[in-house]
Amino acid sequence: MVKYTIFEFMKIWKSKNIALVLIISFFCLDVFLAINYLRNGIGFRPKQNVSFSHKLHTKYKITCLFCHYQAETHSFANLPTTKTCMICHIALRTESQLLKNVIASYDSSIALGYQKVYDLPDYVRFSHSLHIRSGIDCATCHGFVDQMDSIYQVRNLTMGWCVDCHKNPENYLIPPRSISGIFYPNDPAFNQNKLQILLSSVPSNILQATFPIPKKIIKASVECSTCHN
Repeated sequence: MVKYTIFEFMKIWKSKNIALVLIISFFCLDVFLAINYLRNGIGFRPKQNVSFSHKLHTKYKITCLFCHYQAETHSFANLPTTKTCMICHIALRTESQLLKNVIASYDSSIALGYQKVYDLPDYVRFSHSLHIRSGIDCATCHGFVDQMDSIYQVRNLTMGWCVDCHKNPENYLIPPRSISGIFYPNDPAFNQNKLQILLSSVPSNILQATFPIPKKIIKASVECSTCHN
């Protein structure tokens, strides 16, 4: 009887069961991708009841804070009600099939029921207004939504990602853009030194002369109580 080492046996077995090996390999790959997807959420794009294009609406200079206005004064960013939509669409494109659910929601006063794209755990405390008042553009966390036809998750928003941004903000921060609707009056703290720091750490095509910049680039707190109750 011929004796084989374990490696020789595995090689022979694989050659005779190549189809099974491929099936097992693809299954393991699918499991890995599924776990990775559930863990970081990047690319998550839930189906919504309304086909809404941020790209189309920002083309007409509708800012982030026009619809998500509570983000400026509250910890959360509100999802717009259909009353917000009807400010414009009470007269615009009222016959469009894309607006059928919006108009039905408005007439019935029944909410559309959006699916959240970004949903932090209950034990995480995040303040939108605090970040906006610090001159941090929405795109820092949400990506360039103004270029998306349908919104999807861009950042993994893990604790590691947030902590690294707090420790090294110059690697992440995007200054407020006009499309976000975040503006600040002239402030003496906006000096040339801080501008040079920002220019050296953020892609220059993001910056425009008319955009205000964060009041100062500082390292935010990484104490547990900053983000956790």
